Amino acid sequence: MNIFNTVKHGCCRHKKALKRTLIVLVLLSVLLCALAFAAIHGAARLFNHTMSRQTMLRGTITVETLAPHITGYVQFTNLVWKDPDGHLILYVPDGSLSVRPWDIITRSIKSTTLTNITLNNATIAAYFDEKNQLDLIAQDEKEKKDGTEKRQPRSFQDRIRNINWNGQKLHASLDLNNCQLESYHMSRHYVMESVNAHIGMYTGKRADIQVSTGRFAGTAIGDGVAIKGKIDLTTPIPTMDMNVDIVNVDPSSLGFGDNIHDQMTLTFHATGPLDQPEARGHLHMERLNLPALRFTDVSGDVYYHDSLLQFTKVKANVYGGTLDAYGDYNLETRAYNIYGHGEDLNSSTALHDMKFRTLVTMDITMRCDGNPRHLRAYGSFQSGSGYYFPLHFNSISGRFNNRYHELDFYDVVISTAMGDIATDALHIVDGDVQISPVRIRDAESGETTEFRGLDNYKESKETQAAIGHNIKSLGQSMKSINQSIKSMKKSLDF
Repeated sequence: MNIFNTVKHGCCRHKKALKRTLIVLVLLSVLLCALAFAAIHGAARLFNHTMSRQTMLRGTITVETLAPHITGYVQFTNLVWKDPDGHLILYVPDGSLSVRPWDIITRSIKSTTLTNITLNNATIAAYFDEKNQLDLIAQDEKEKKDGTEKRQPRSFQDRIRNINWNGQKLHASLDLNNCQLESYHMSRHYVMESVNAHIGMYTGKRADIQVSTGRFAGTAIGDGVAIKGKIDLTTPIPTMDMNVDIVNVDPSSLGFGDNIHDQMTLTFHATGPLDQPEARGHLHMERLNLPALRFTDVSGDVYYHDSLLQFTKVKANVYGGTLDAYGDYNLETRAYNIYGHGEDLNSSTALHDMKFRTLVTMDITMRCDGNPRHLRAYGSFQSGSGYYFPLHFNSISGRFNNRYHELDFYDVVISTAMGDIATDALHIVDGDVQISPVRIRDAESGETTEFRGLDNYKESKETQAAIGHNIKSLGQSMKSINQSIKSMKKSLDF
């Protein structure tokens, strides 16, 4: 009986404790439900409140549907962001954002409440003014002036510093999935497809950036861009450290001629202040086809600063020989200069004619003011000994000048054992060959004979016997040269 009473007394005592525990659990459940309810509706209010009253971003932002979750994850559809002038900045058919639930529960909404934005299949448009400036961050109150006094435009440095706008901080990431990026600047237009990116922004610390794209078109055409690196935000002007790959760019889309579509890949390592970065890297082309020149395995070093690309140590194979080159290209004006020196170029490979055999050394300069039709290529050439069947020669030398649809040769001298054959000019205009008078100097007598055309020439009786055989061979060779030159007309257009 005593044991029974002891058990009964213990059960009664623990029953009261159990009841108190159940009451506490019920109260906690009610509290959690209330907090969850507040979090769900608070997340929705966060977006509406932030977008309608936010002062960090310029323009208006609206959304069609919003579905918040207790965890702070918010899904939305048909988000539209327009600048104050009504231009579309962003359209997102489907996306999401994440916020800090505790900030929602405590209603302590601030810039760090937002932790992530994810945009799926979005269209992003960037409009740059004539000064190449894009202003998406609202003006600081300190920058506003009373009355009608005209406000001075902010410098790019100030725009960068505005990342820390008014002391507010960002600790969030942006993810882009299969988006499209459009950029507009005066007469230039760029469109990038299949943009995937992860960007982490940590104000006062750093920004992490990883971007890859599919094909891009518009003013420039290529197969894709890849960017990976970070921006240091601890300095007054943020500094970058990034690797950039631009894959299979169409040279003609950059202004390198009207009809040069051999793909070029550029790789860079970019460093320095965000407003004045510099980049060093490499270029590579499997092939490059220019008028009368066919290059393969083109590679070299590239340096970028202040809108100017400088090419150095460029090497390529051409007609069995090699080319060394350097030059520069202005991204703003599209003007460029290229300087090259070729060694051991094989004439039979260049002209597809085994009857013409010699090795040629060449210097070439290419200049363009930004208009592909104003491209000019000029230089000089010098060969070693060889033959153009049946004419044997010691050397061939001369100068050339190539403009739009016009190829000219000057001071051409063919030196043979029997004498020199020279002409001041040979022109190809739209494929038609025009040859200036040809002079032949006999090696033994030193006398010169001049003839015009390929079948009409004159010589004195005194020198006829000495150079008759030479002229006969020359006539056959000049006819062959004429046919070879005509074959170049298909490659005259840059």
